[in-house]
Amino acid sequence: MSQVFFKAAEDIGPMNTQIDQITDLFPSISPVSEGDIVAIKIHPGELGNTTYTRPVIVKTVVDLVKEAGGIPFVTDSTVLYTSKRFNAADLLYTAATNGFTMGTMGAPFICADGLRGDDSVSVDIGGEVLDSITVASAIANADSMIVISHCKGHPASGFGAAVKNLGMGCLDKAGKTVVHKVASPAIDVGKCVGCGKCVQACPWDAVSVNDDKASVNYDQCRGELSCLESCNFGAIVPPADFPVKMQARLGEAAYGPVKLLPDKIGYINWIFDLTPGCDCFNFSSPVFAGDVGITASKDPVALDKASLDLVNERMKHDGGSCVNNVWGIDPMIHLEYAEKIGAGSMKYYLVRK
Repeated sequence: MSQVFFKAAEDIGPMNTQIDQITDLFPSISPVSEGDIVAIKIHPGELGNTTYTRPVIVKTVVDLVKEAGGIPFVTDSTVLYTSKRFNAADLLYTAATNGFTMGTMGAPFICADGLRGDDSVSVDIGGEVLDSITVASAIANADSMIVISHCKGHPASGFGAAVKNLGMGCLDKAGKTVVHKVASPAIDVGKCVGCGKCVQACPWDAVSVNDDKASVNYDQCRGELSCLESCNFGAIVPPADFPVKMQARLGEAAYGPVKLLPDKIGYINWIFDLTPGCDCFNFSSPVFAGDVGITASKDPVALDKASLDLVNERMKHDGGSCVNNVWGIDPMIHLEYAEKIGAGSMKYYLVRK
């Protein structure tokens, strides 16, 4: 049974800030040894998003890593869809625009998977659905890692936190493709008007329009569904079961970084600004639950299970329902697969600090 440490949002005050809380939590989860090059994995938010984990939180962790004798760098990887994080140049631009710079954090921001998102290390994981996965090289080659995750909803996994940060955020483009490929969509030709917006949205040249109807080249398609958001007519149809299949792959892929850095990863979940959408969205919608606080652990699965339980408690207290109803998706699926492959355990006990 894993320990999950918890600092409640309602305890925050002038003598107990979030900085104070993280400073108190850090020694319980730190994997840092003297001289370690330490990856601090974050999500800097998409350009236009405003509810990602704040740079001051990251700076606090940077300072704590330095005090422990580590050499920190802050990192994230490129994405599969058209955005200002598609390559390293755009990712660093977006990170800086959103406040993540050497000046604000005291550590450099590095793109984990190289200029075009293809710099990685392959690791055998032996899962039920994945034999191996490719982890971004800057993470794979680090000595230790702190994973800072903003808890929020997600349209494919229902909930995104530490396990998603491992099983998606720590991968290169090839690894992300392995996870997303099961969402490759079909075209409802009866609804398609041949407008071509899906062609423009796809960065992989996987969609074309012939005879005024779109079609998908499945050899090219990565399943990241940029096309879905571009269609105003409901003609892009992802597989009905893709959230289940994607979560299975997501949960197993999370074991890749864990296997590469055994007992050398600490996790912090920042449970504020609980928006329905991921920080990958280029906007931030109103929250679905009030602020909960900060959780931390050496076990990502236990951490996410505890964080989900705390969010559900908060939603119930606020007169709401549960996280499952935000998108109609059960996020326990990816936690179950992560547990089965050995990334962690859902059995935990909460230590309120």
